[in-house]
Parts: sequence; C-alpha cells; structure tokens
Amino acid sequence: MIKIVFGLQKGGVGKTTTTISTGASLTRQGKRVLLVDGDPQANLTTSCLVDAGSTTYSTYDLFKNNRLKVEDTIVSTEWGFDLIPSSIVLASAEVELVSAFQREQVLAEKFQDLEKLGYDYVLIDSPPSLGLLTINALAASDWVVMPVQCQLLSIMGLQAFIDVVELVQKINRPLRISGVLLTMYDGRTAISREVEQNVREILGDLVFNSRIGTSTALSSIPKRGPIQFWEPRHPASQQYDAFTEELVTRVHS
Repeated sequence: MIKIVFGLQKGGVGKTTTTISTGASLTRQGKRVLLVDGDPQANLTTSCLVDAGSTTYSTYDLFKNNRLKVEDTIVSTEWGFDLIPSSIVLASAEVELVSAFQREQVLAEKFQDLEKLGYDYVLIDSPPSLGLLTINALAASDWVVMPVQCQLLSIMGLQAFIDVVELVQKINRPLRISGVLLTMYDGRTAISREVEQNVREILGDLVFNSRIGTSTALSSIPKRGPIQFWEPRHPASQQYDAFTEELVTRVHS
C-alpha cells in the first residue's frame, strides 16, 4: 500500500482535482484506491458526489475519537474507489490538536489499520496551509506531490512547503518528494512558459514531465465526478492519465 499526499499551502492550485483524477486513473487501471479528504472545505468529498454533512463519520472523527477504527469512516463511491469524507468541523481539529499527545502523528497512527484492508493506493488531499492538518497528512504518507499552478504566486510558496516536508521527514523518514506537477498550464502565455522554465531550472528532475492544461471541463468535477468517467477522451483526462502513469513509475522505482 502506497500513501501519497497532494499538498501546497496555496489554494486553487489543483490539489483536489489532481487527487480525484489520479484516483480515477488508478481505479480504471484496476487498482484498489482510497481517497482521504483532509481539508475542512471538503471539496474532495463534494467532488465524489458525497454530501459532506450526511456521513456518519469524517476525518474529524479520526482525529478526535481514539476508539474509532479507520474502516468505520470509509464510504464507497459510484466511481469504484472509496473515500474518507471531510466536513467543515475538521477546521476545529487544528486548534484541538495543539494539546494532543504526538499531535503530528495522529493520522499516521490511524492509518496503520489500513494495511489490512487491501488498498493499493491511499491518496490524501491536504488543506492549503502549513498547519497541523497538513503536517499530519505528510507524517502519514510515503510520498508527496506538489501541484503548482502556473502563476508566480504559486511558485513563491513552493520552497516553504519543501522546507516543511524536510522537517516532517525527521518524524517520518520514509517520506519522499515524488515531484512537482504543473497545473493550469497554457503554453500560449508567457507566464506559463516562464513558470515552467523557472521551476525546471530550480528543481530539475523533480518536476513531472506531464503537465495539466487549463480546462473549463475540470471545473465540472464537483458536479459530475472525475472527468475520466464522463469524458475519457478529453485532453484533461489524457493528461491526468499520463501523469498517473508517470507517478506510478516514480513511486515504484
């Protein structure tokens, strides 16, 4: 079982879209996949067409209920992958975790029970922050993918996130950076080309060869679910399939 977190402290860079699209690609390959919504905004939950307020348990309960088993929080989706949903109450966990014992590793402890459930991949959508929820997601993962929107403000926070990953590696030694994924790329604009050039010059092979272009179709995911299931031939679907293939190669190398 391989656990991958998608993270960056800036919002709107495509973390949720990348999480669900990667999960869809893996599922279509016959892999058993669990998605984990670690963001209080619950956008991943909504994108899976699950009502964030209707589930019995959520990621908040994983953090707060010591007796709760991780399998009790899992719900199935119509897309073939499973989900641990989130809700707005998860926002309070950030404050409540401050006084918790081993507060950075609460999620990692819960995830130990996932090993027996037979998942091939666990994909975690983290919030746009460097707080305890993100740190818990990093501490519970084997790999981290950093989606970076092709805008200057996105790359300005990239090094800060890498610094946090390096700090978390002190408590989670297996954690490795799989790479940076360029999202919302438009090769017709100078800014996209400049961002790509800068990121590749700084990080080299850490940047995925795959890029995700700008697409209005991706904005329909919260209403229609993962794009691969309703428009598999769309360029965005094919781009995410190519990224997933590259990601799988990296995490198994």
